[in-house]
Amino acid sequence: MGLRAIATFDVSTGGGVGHGLATWFGAALAGPLRGRLEQEQQGTAFFSASTRATERSPRREYQPLATGWEAMREELLHEPETAHVLYMREHLGKPLVHVRSSTIRVRRPNAEAQLLFGADCGSLDDAGFCAGAVEFLVAALDTVNPAFAWLGADASASEETNLDWVLGRRVRDSVREARKLLRGYSWTTVCPEELSVRLGGPGALAATGAFHRVVPLSAGGVVLQATETVAGYTDEAVRGVFEALHPVLPPGVPQFDPAHPELRYFPADASCFGG
Repeated sequence: MGLRAIATFDVSTGGGVGHGLATWFGAALAGPLRGRLEQEQQGTAFFSASTRATERSPRREYQPLATGWEAMREELLHEPETAHVLYMREHLGKPLVHVRSSTIRVRRPNAEAQLLFGADCGSLDDAGFCAGAVEFLVAALDTVNPAFAWLGADASASEETNLDWVLGRRVRDSVREARKLLRGYSWTTVCPEELSVRLGGPGALAATGAFHRVVPLSAGGVVLQATETVAGYTDEAVRGVFEALHPVLPPGVPQFDPAHPELRYFPADASCFGG
C-alpha cells in the first residue's frame, strides 16, 4: 500500500480554505513533484491537471501545467468543488503521484485534500524518503493550522479516517467536530492548535516519548511523527500515539472493519483509557 497524506480544511483554517488548497498543491509541486515540470516541458513526463468549480460546472484543464500552474492556483483560491493533478510517465498512463481535493463528501465550506505518493517515490523503510514526506506536510500546512491531517500507509483512498471507519463516524460529523475531537491518527498526525493546546502544546507532546519528531506549525497546530520510518510504525508505536493523544480522541470502542483490514488503531475506548 502506498503512502498517502490527507488534510482537512475548514472555516477556521488560516487564510481560508482556498489558501489551504493552493498551499497544498503548491507544496506538492515544490516537494514530491519537484523537477517534474521540467520533465513535462522535455516531453518525458505528463500531467493531467483540472478543477471543477461546482459539480455541474465544466472541467477546467491546465495543460501544460508548467505554464498553467498560476491560473490553477488562482482557481484553487476560489475553493473549487474538485481539483486534480496527476503525474504520469506516459500520456494517459497510471498516475505515479496524485494530488486531489474535494468538498463533496466533507460538505462546503470544508474541503479535503490528499496526496498519494507513487511506488517510485521511495520505500517505506527509507528514512530519507520518509523525512521528505514529512517535510512536504510541514510545508503544506505551516501557514494553515488545518482542522486535521495525517500521513501514513494505512489510509484508505477516501475521506474517512481510521477512526471514522472503526467507530462508525460519518465524515461530515468528524469534519464538523475536528477542532474538538481529533479525526484519527497515523504514522504522522497533525493536531490543530485547539487540540494541541488541550494536550499541553508541542513541549508536552514531545515529553510523552511517543514521537520521533514534533514540529510546531507557525500558524498553529503541531506535526507529530511517530517513528523515523513508516515501516517502523509498529503496534507498540501505535499504542504510544494512542496514549499520547487519547484525551482528544472521539469516544467509543473500535470495531474491526473487514472491508478495511489495513487500518491501524489501538483497540480501546479513548474516553475510558487511564494510561
